Amino acid sequence: MIPRACLSVEIDREGLPDTGLNTTAWETGVLPPLTDMWELNDFQIAAKNVLGGRWYASYRTAALDQVTYEANMNIWKKVRLNGYTFRDVSNVNLNTTILGYNFTVPFFIAPAAYAGHTNASAELSLARAAGKMGALYAPSIESTKSMEEIADAGFSNQTMFHQEYVWSNRTLLIDDLSRMEAAGYKAIFLTVDNTGVNGIRVQAMRQTGELDSDSGHSASFTLQALAEIRNLTMLPIVPKGIKTAADAKTCLDLGFPAIYISNHGGRVLDGVPTAVEILLDIRKQYPEVFEKMEVYADGGVRSANHIITLLALGAKAVGLGRSPIFANIYGEDGVDRLLTLLTAELQTSLQLMGEANVQNVVGNTSYVNTKQVEAEYFGIS
Repeated sequence: MIPRACLSVEIDREGLPDTGLNTTAWETGVLPPLTDMWELNDFQIAAKNVLGGRWYASYRTAALDQVTYEANMNIWKKVRLNGYTFRDVSNVNLNTTILGYNFTVPFFIAPAAYAGHTNASAELSLARAAGKMGALYAPSIESTKSMEEIADAGFSNQTMFHQEYVWSNRTLLIDDLSRMEAAGYKAIFLTVDNTGVNGIRVQAMRQTGELDSDSGHSASFTLQALAEIRNLTMLPIVPKGIKTAADAKTCLDLGFPAIYISNHGGRVLDGVPTAVEILLDIRKQYPEVFEKMEVYADGGVRSANHIITLLALGAKAVGLGRSPIFANIYGEDGVDRLLTLLTAELQTSLQLMGEANVQNVVGNTSYVNTKQVEAEYFGIS
């Protein structure tokens, strides 16, 4: 008999907040009880215990020195929320629209590749959990399951978007777009920030022993090429991976219905700004972007307060990348729990801030104090 104490697990939390999660009763490689999960960071710690080196690293990894990844995780410490009293918050509304489609929450499950390495259900459990919540799900073009299987796993009234890369193989690109239309997806998140190659993701390369290069993405992606892609599909296209105010304005001038602010989870070009900083820069230089098109954002979102911050800075909806993938180690039940916990957080935080309608937060900077971020990013004293 091995003493139970010898099976206890101490996990490097990689700087994640210590909210009291006790892992001493866990066993290495064994799925811990789902009832231990009480906030989004818990799922990452559980995934690190279960997945082991290679696949945990493949999801967690970021580019080079991981400056952007760390900034994504830590930017929230520099933002303060303003809570107002003397308001009726007895009837909270979290509903929103994204490209005219109705959803019950202003956050969505963002594209993340190869969910099948966390659970055999892969993207199917993500689709069903999102459907039950009434949230948007946008599968990755590099999913474990086919786009048709994922669409079929959803509910009859469920709205899903799909992600696409700018492939150098034009035939593959045309085929992808046609299949998305046929499968019933309603819009396309077109990733535009990793043309030619992926970022150098050292943490993952240590596990595989290989350079993470990708020649499948077009390295000659120009505005002309972007215009041509728009002519290949009837679905609305949302450029994903916008990291500068200038590119946001370009997309507005080109007539796109929306843009998706993202630094790819710090996995592409290390050292680029966070979503908070990019949104502030757009607001400073081209405020008309928020008036004339929808804006979505992601990057390091691990709590409802992070969602509120991005909404207040002008995002219409906020994406969740790594967290749903980590929650998927439990399959559909895990993703259900993650979405339920986050929804409860969002409702509670809104009530404590004195706001009953989440739509009143969107673009309302009176709810956030970003002076520290602005001082550091813009050099304003």
